[in-house]
Amino acid sequence: MKITIVGAGGNIGKRLVAEAANRNHHLNLITSKNISDFHLENTNNVKATQVDIFDTQKLAKAFEDSDAVISAYAPPQDNNDLLIEASKSLVEASKKANTRLIAVGGAGSLKVSDDLLLVDAPSFPEAYKAIAKSHLTTLNNVYRPEKELNWTNVSPSAYIFEGERTERFKIAEDHLISNEKNESAISMEDFAVAILNEVNDSKFIKKRFTVGY
Repeated sequence: MKITIVGAGGNIGKRLVAEAANRNHHLNLITSKNISDFHLENTNNVKATQVDIFDTQKLAKAFEDSDAVISAYAPPQDNNDLLIEASKSLVEASKKANTRLIAVGGAGSLKVSDDLLLVDAPSFPEAYKAIAKSHLTTLNNVYRPEKELNWTNVSPSAYIFEGERTERFKIAEDHLISNEKNESAISMEDFAVAILNEVNDSKFIKKRFTVGY
């Protein structure tokens, strides 16, 4: 399977690359980094290119022949709303290339109860509210109204960290996953596993899902 990964050089992107490479997928990495920076054992089926995410035509060209596109794009910290425009470009480029799009979303848009989102909870850190609200707007205004594209949005748990690949995690749709101590967490390694599983399983077409312990 040929998979294009946007934002491949970021923290989540690098885990996605490693997981996809371990599954022997052909990889097209949209990144400013060199292939050697990813420390893969076998790079025969890997290429890396630089494409402006806002240049929809060139992005669509880069997506050609991909069975799926996975986006781990993260906007600059001083302009979180660029996520919204970048996501519109990703959607249009994926439609032009006739491929599926799986995009990493945010945890803030998850429900902690039927009438309360995590981003609106009193305990939600103020420092992360801006990006959380950009992810929420993107989910509600870009992805959910989209009827043509086979899209999937994937939210991590409240806390995502560098950890282990255990393959022991839970899946839910719109409600935050937490354990008996009310802790909500997922390693970036297991987050990547769940996303690559979805590439194969296609359980959440035109839906959002989340991953946690």
